[in-house]
Amino acid sequence: MRLLPFALCVIVAIPAWAADEVRPISDAERAAVAAAADYLSRGPEAIYAQLADKSPLRQLPKAAALDEIEVRLGPPAGATWELQTVVPALKDEMTSFAISFPSGADETVLFHMAGDKIDNLRILAEPSDVAPLFPVEASAAPVADKSPIPLGLGMIGVALSLLAAFTPRLRQVMLVLAIAAVGGGVYLGYRDQHRPAPSVTVAKKLDYPRLGALLPLRRALAAGTGGVDTASHQVPVKGLAHDPSASLRAGVAALWKAQADLQQLRVDDVASTLRAFPAPSQTPLAEILRGRLAFFQAKEVDAAVAYEHAVNLGPGRDGLLLEAASALETLGFNDHAATYLRRLGRIGSREANVYYSLAMLAAQKNDDNGAENALYRAFNLRPAERSQLFSEAALWSTLRRPRITGVIRLNSASEATFTSGSVGLRAIALPPDAHPSVSGDYLHIQIGQQELAVPGGAALAPAGTPVVDAGAWSRIEEEKALQDFTQLVAVAHNAGAFTQPLLRRRIEQCAAALSLHNRWQDLLQLTDGISAKSENVPTSVLFLRDVALQRTQRLDEARVLLADLASSPVLARRNDAQTFAELGQMLASVDLFDAAIKLIDRAAAGRSSAAFEDEVSRIQMNRALATKYQNVNSGHFEIHYPEDVSALFATQIGNVLESELKRLQKWVPTPNFRTTVVNVVWWRDFRSTLTGSDFILGLYQGKITVPLAGIPDFYPPIVAILTHELLHAMLAQATNDSAPHWFQEGLAQRVEMVDMQRNAFNMYDDDRLLSISLLDAVLRGSPDPEMISESYIVSQTIIRYIETTYGTKGIATMIAAFRDGATTEEAIRRLSGQSVADFDTRLRAWGRANTKVFENGEIVSYMQREAGDLRWSTKR
Repeated sequence: MRLLPFALCVIVAIPAWAADEVRPISDAERAAVAAAADYLSRGPEAIYAQLADKSPLRQLPKAAALDEIEVRLGPPAGATWELQTVVPALKDEMTSFAISFPSGADETVLFHMAGDKIDNLRILAEPSDVAPLFPVEASAAPVADKSPIPLGLGMIGVALSLLAAFTPRLRQVMLVLAIAAVGGGVYLGYRDQHRPAPSVTVAKKLDYPRLGALLPLRRALAAGTGGVDTASHQVPVKGLAHDPSASLRAGVAALWKAQADLQQLRVDDVASTLRAFPAPSQTPLAEILRGRLAFFQAKEVDAAVAYEHAVNLGPGRDGLLLEAASALETLGFNDHAATYLRRLGRIGSREANVYYSLAMLAAQKNDDNGAENALYRAFNLRPAERSQLFSEAALWSTLRRPRITGVIRLNSASEATFTSGSVGLRAIALPPDAHPSVSGDYLHIQIGQQELAVPGGAALAPAGTPVVDAGAWSRIEEEKALQDFTQLVAVAHNAGAFTQPLLRRRIEQCAAALSLHNRWQDLLQLTDGISAKSENVPTSVLFLRDVALQRTQRLDEARVLLADLASSPVLARRNDAQTFAELGQMLASVDLFDAAIKLIDRAAAGRSSAAFEDEVSRIQMNRALATKYQNVNSGHFEIHYPEDVSALFATQIGNVLESELKRLQKWVPTPNFRTTVVNVVWWRDFRSTLTGSDFILGLYQGKITVPLAGIPDFYPPIVAILTHELLHAMLAQATNDSAPHWFQEGLAQRVEMVDMQRNAFNMYDDDRLLSISLLDAVLRGSPDPEMISESYIVSQTIIRYIETTYGTKGIATMIAAFRDGATTEEAIRRLSGQSVADFDTRLRAWGRANTKVFENGEIVSYMQREAGDLRWSTKR
């Protein structure tokens, strides 16, 4: 589960905690969920069996009714359904499901309920019973495509008038003809100007609209395997005189085709289709597509207006509000996005992401109680992996509050595994092929390749439903995202795919999963065809593409992508300090220092922060290191050093590094080690400009940076600094920079030239010791120096455990696994055959029996043997 990306951006005056309670599932929704599960198992027959006696579908021949059901709900094969929260007024009479098909097309279907039976089904391509908020004005009403005849007649009239001036004998006749031509042109032009638009959606109220003829088109759209154009051309647009559904059928087909066209970036076709509908129309899908088209075209006002029209047409549900908030925030309408978030809280949304977002917003506004309440609610609705929560810097203080630590434990080897107190109290019967699971208040049902997600649905879980840990959802989504690659790579190559909210989310999840598994070539294939000029493509996807370009050594393309993104108009509109800062750091990482400084300055203009000023100073320092420092090359290292340091000193650093490079081959074989830049700076510059910390003694960020200028001797602790950072460089090359932080820091400490290292089990009680799954999140972003220090010590202790249990071959196994793109979970399973939780449990058992500090006798012996050759002292 991913936290909402826009939550970090909408920093406005919004109450982070609403008094409204999460609304329980109503009896009508309970019945609809059971019917939906049955539909995903055996198709339209399941819905037909649940129809109310007076349902209009019951009045049709059964075969026709089954077609009408499937054409509205879409084919079940491979579909993912999710229950949405409707506004309180509709909870007993309407249920809403968001549906995603394998093609990436999406649908929202509304079950009109009569008690526990289904009275009717409706989709968003059908006109709403709610009139538009503002009537269509004549000046704003769409018109049919204008005929060229009026203009042609007018031009003929002008020509005849001119000719009459030079032809006296026929002047009167020509003037009469000219007047007739101009008059005819004016009449025809006036008629065109006031001719109504094609009435594809202006259908009379029907007892029951018949859409069954659209079933071939619906199936083609859902499958995503081609044939959409052919099926669209075969739609029977012109029905018989007694067929009142013909006009509506044409409108539905046109909107479905427009969805597919937008996904394929046929923008002109989409615009042409939407012009045939009144503006605003009474059809929700038409307004949603207008919003998506305007979002793609970066027309902020048009998008905001269209989404507002769609929301006003109803029915009110959290899925539409989330889509509108995300799109409007991207376009810079933060206030409007916040308004939709407020509405989500008021309707009692069961979507956990809403409350995770509100928790982050409250934390950023220093509303500790609001953040605590929202986070507690979100975690109980659907627990998230702890590493995801700890990755959000805004939540650090909230996560340490007693009420939260009681449910989100830092030392537990496993992720949270619990259910709400209501689990199973209102259990529903599920099909035989259904496999439910529950976590917190969230119910997930797998039915073959189909899925049904029920936020707040734990009460509906049948007896015996397994309880899964919070990480299960991430693992399920990650696995699904990786499997989705083959399907998505065919549709994600253009920016049009990102206009579809559910498809956009699938592409983002797939890109993130590919990056976690270091499948950089696949990630590049997924994102080929998009660029920073595609303004509706999420910056997170563009950032991942840039990382993939760098990891595959396509550095020039990476620089171009970042430079284009830096000048993108969408960034200026969003005015998002966080994105500016992140992009600035990425620009600096590829030595685009001037552009990086401009971005950080823009971030500072949007949100005053000393951290931004410090970042500018760091970039300026790195620019000076790259352009103004002296340099010496030792073979494998290019030493950059300030003018007030001697070349002999820089040469000695090169000698130490060359010798350590040979020694460390035992741990990290890198026979083809690429030349690495080593920046040597004064401590005052390192401390004040690069780190701002007394605890950091070296950096590796593609280049080694150490504060060793002016040291009198290469004492063992000094050499240890060089060794530590060198190990990072070697491991980055050996694993394609894919080893997790805990492994990097643990192994770098293990090989340092010191006589002993600390043991975490000698320093911390077991109930406080951080679990393995949290280490990377802490090392990447913790603002707590004590917790970072603990993470270093725990990481080094884990390396000692691996070495003791599996020997140095165990270290080599882990390195090989990371080089192959394995995650920590996969690498540990390759090493030990255990899950991370089981491995963590055995580590703790070993640690309780081994609490002495770790001695490095072999390293001390090596130092004594090699000291003369290395010339440790700078005075020699």
